[in-house]
Amino acid sequence: MKKIYTLLSISLLFFLIACSQEASEDEVVENVLSSHRDVNQYAADFTIDTSDLTRTTSYNIEVQLSEDPAALHQVSTAEADGEETSIETYRAGEEIYTQEADSPWVLREAEENEPLFSPSYREVVSVLEDVIDYAEFDSEGGTYTFHYDGFERDIYEAFEGPFNILLGGSDIADEDMALVFTFEVNKNDFYIENLEYNLSVENETGNVDINILVNYDDVNNIDDIEIPDEALEEAS
Repeated sequence: MKKIYTLLSISLLFFLIACSQEASEDEVVENVLSSHRDVNQYAADFTIDTSDLTRTTSYNIEVQLSEDPAALHQVSTAEADGEETSIETYRAGEEIYTQEADSPWVLREAEENEPLFSPSYREVVSVLEDVIDYAEFDSEGGTYTFHYDGFERDIYEAFEGPFNILLGGSDIADEDMALVFTFEVNKNDFYIENLEYNLSVENETGNVDINILVNYDDVNNIDDIEIPDEALEEAS
């Protein structure tokens, strides 16, 4: 009995050591930058808040999608000056059903090479690849994190395109801009869980602040996306 207890204790010790071992920074970078190859489905929540001296605008997208076969359910909400508008979208293959507020559902065919959703998970991984050399790596806590605080125009340009960040004037000096980003990576599968990006710009009209939050969930594990009967009937 004592021998069995000793063997169990040793096995448990090795198990705990194995569980406590974490990937190195190089291993995390390699895995997360290739993670998009395995991602075919996911749910995501995107929020972009923009504020300046005159107004604050909030734009939110809740999306569930499957890349192959192409299917999507998306709810987009925009709020500005106390007014809110929303658009709900379903896509199955090349057919796209859209309803704005309480209007009837409308059917259209997807345009040639029209993306399923932008920015896609693949595009977000591409952004991380472009900025990862600037980031500090941290393995403490529940996720691996890549963090940066300062300003580099290469980082600004990496986020600008995929997130459609438009600023009034392309000649804004670097010293008038500051940015912070954090990517959080799941320790088990190396998928990006969260992204936070903050950009602050000071110009002659005041300050402009842009805050972006992205949360991913249910990677490769979403329910089948089906077009509701109401949309099929109204758009037919």
